[in-house]
Amino acid sequence: MANYARLSALLGVARLKDMIMRARLMESGEMLAVGLLAEITTDEASLQPRAQALAEEMADLAPLTLWATKEALRRLRERTVPEGADKDLIIACYMSADFREGVDAFLSKRKPQWKGE
Repeated sequence: MANYARLSALLGVARLKDMIMRARLMESGEMLAVGLLAEITTDEASLQPRAQALAEEMADLAPLTLWATKEALRRLRERTVPEGADKDLIIACYMSADFREGVDAFLSKRKPQWKGE
């Protein structure tokens, strides 16, 4: 539920429903446009040098300010959804016959036969 809340705030309910209910993946350009990515490198070869440059840039910043920012954002995220608010949903899905069917189908490399049970 916390993940749904974060994604809903970022993507909007309509786009989130579209993605989840259709099991649709996003292309990198769409992810960049909605803020799931900060940037995209032009090719694989440029990834490592860019990661190194970002690491060096961050290493020059004030560590306590970075820590406080990360901690503040973590605290905000935890307040978004009360702890345990999704426990019944998780149990209903992960203890279901459909979940077992999904795992079996995945391991057997076949399409699952959902029954809603």
